[in-house]
Amino acid sequence: MKKLLFIFSLLIFVMACKTTPKSTVPEDVVIADEPISAEENIKTEVSENKKLYILPDNTSIRYTDRGKILETTPKIIFKFVETNMPPTADISFAQVIEFLEKNPNVNIVLEAHTSNRGKAYPYNYNLSVVRAKNGRNYLLNKGVSPQRVIESPLGEAAPEYPTQDELRRYEFVIIGNNDDMVKYNTYISGLDVRKETTYQKN
Repeated sequence: MKKLLFIFSLLIFVMACKTTPKSTVPEDVVIADEPISAEENIKTEVSENKKLYILPDNTSIRYTDRGKILETTPKIIFKFVETNMPPTADISFAQVIEFLEKNPNVNIVLEAHTSNRGKAYPYNYNLSVVRAKNGRNYLLNKGVSPQRVIESPLGEAAPEYPTQDELRRYEFVIIGNNDDMVKYNTYISGLDVRKETTYQKN
């Protein structure tokens, strides 16, 4: 009798094992124990962009609210009230051209900026207009397609650097897709090139 009870119990146990529901999570799905931190997200984005873009030597990508900016070495910095580019501009523009050649599906926004000395509008804005046109013409004369360079004169509307000298600069914003363009336009639409900016670190 005990043997029958044992066999019957064993049979019930085996049947129960066979009817236990299997996990619905696919084997190749990894469930994270903790949410990914903002720092890890940034590291991931930087890593993805290194794969996405081929960067020339002495260049890097800087992340801003308006998009990814190609940093050249050296930067192109203008002298006070001048629209003529410094002699080192050839080196920096060569890096921009190489970047465009190595990344044929990417365009750039060429931003021209001024310091906040002088009246924001029309003086500083018009100064940045001339600088932007000169920069775009330089690239076009070097064989860059007109469709790949967008002028963006911003006057003194985006003071981002610690000295007045560094404010008189070009910035090269990378446009890799439509989302990049929307992000850029959204940010720029909030700037006012007529507004006098206050900047303490002169």
